[in-house]
This record gives sequence, C-alpha cells and structure tokens, in this order.
Amino acid sequence: MSFDLNILAKVVLSMPSSNQGWPEEFGFLLGGNGPSYILSVEEGSSAHLAGLQAGDQVLEIEGHNVSTLGPQAVVAIAQTQKNIPPSIGVVSRIQQMDIIPGPDGRFGFTIVGDCPLLVEDCSPCSPAGRAGLKAGDYVMEVNGIPVRQHETAAALIKASQGRTLRLGVLCLGPWQKHSISIEDSQVGGEGARLDRKHKALEFNRRVEQILGDEPEVKEKLFTALKQYAAEKRVEWLASVLPDILNTEEHRQLISNIR
Repeated sequence: MSFDLNILAKVVLSMPSSNQGWPEEFGFLLGGNGPSYILSVEEGSSAHLAGLQAGDQVLEIEGHNVSTLGPQAVVAIAQTQKNIPPSIGVVSRIQQMDIIPGPDGRFGFTIVGDCPLLVEDCSPCSPAGRAGLKAGDYVMEVNGIPVRQHETAAALIKASQGRTLRLGVLCLGPWQKHSISIEDSQVGGEGARLDRKHKALEFNRRVEQILGDEPEVKEKLFTALKQYAAEKRVEWLASVLPDILNTEEHRQLISNIR
C-alpha cells in the first residue's frame, strides 16, 4: 500500500492536539437550531478527507445520540471527549429539487454568501417556491455539482436558464447513516483515493447500464469529462452536459458526476 506523502504530511501536521477547537480546527462548520447540520467542509482538511460533507446531519458523537441537539450542545459534548478527534455519526439530509423555469426562463430565487450558500429570497409562487425551495434553505449542489462559492453557483444557475434546474438543498428537516472517525484521516489520503476509485468504478458501471447501447453519447460524455479534468471549467461542463445527456434516463448520470 502506498500513500501520497504530501497529503499525509499535511493532515498529520494540521491535526490539533486537543478537541477544544472542534469543529473549526478540524475543517468544518455546524449550523441549525437542533438538529445540528454540517454547513461547510474545508477542502483538504481532516474532515474532508474523512468523508464529511456539507448537508450532513450530526447523529452521534462517540456513540452518544446527539440527533436532536443544537450546535452549541454538540460542540460541548465533542470537546470533552478523550479521543482526538471524536468519532462522529452523520446522515446526508440533502434533498434534490427539480425546478422548471418560468416563462421568462428564470427560477425566482436569490442566494447569498459563500460556504454555505443561503437562499435569501424565494416567493412561494415562484417556480422555485412551487418546487419546495424556501428562504433560509442552503444550496449545496447545482445540477449535481457541489458548490461552495457564490460565483460558481450563480454561473451554473445562469447556464441552466430555460431548462430544468436541479438543486441539492439542505432544508434543515429526514435521509442514510454512515459513521466516520476523523482520526482515520491521519492516514486518510489513501482511503480517500480508494473511495474515489470506488466511485469511479460505480460511475462507469452506471454509464454502461444507461448508455451501453449508445456508444456515440458515451464517447461525447467521456470526451467532455476529460476536457473538464484538464481545464477545470465548471461553468463549461454545466453548459454542455444537458446537451449530451438529453433524455430523462441520461440525466440520472448527472448526479453521479463530481
């Protein structure tokens, strides 16, 4: 087994010596009024490498049920634990919403902030409101792509004008449990890469399942993904995917693209 020494050194050197700075010093932020939710995760942090994601609800700390507690109480419990960092049980609460644009091609909501992105305004009578979006919700994904920055999210939303927009939203209120110890991320670079490899294999399996009889579509998809991997232009990828994956069945693949 081999390790990326740069990633491993970064995680080990940045690992705090106590839990007094939990959760910020481990790379994530909590929000909500009870239950508690992870609102953002810093890329490259021990929390990120361990698999915590924005939109997760905190269910357990070291086996203690905290599923109904607000952030202040959860932090107090975590900071008193002996293990550094404490193990944490979470469940994703991200809900997918499909928003059909209005006659003007718009969706009828505004977002503000970065990490996380807050829905500032959304009329119940707007296309977004009719789909279930509310002011105070958090936008975590746009068309299957995780978003942290307002500029990126706004560009992806603009690229979808006139088409159905899919948002991954944290509405603060049920979804599949996984328990994680951030301690594992001290040697977590390899684990993260294995997880990415597993996801890649699963994605390829889904592609074969959905596009197995459409080699031209499959070739266009992989060409676009290779170009994105080289150039990292999120807005461009968001604009070309709906043209390549242009049926309802095809678009099941978009949620698998990260």
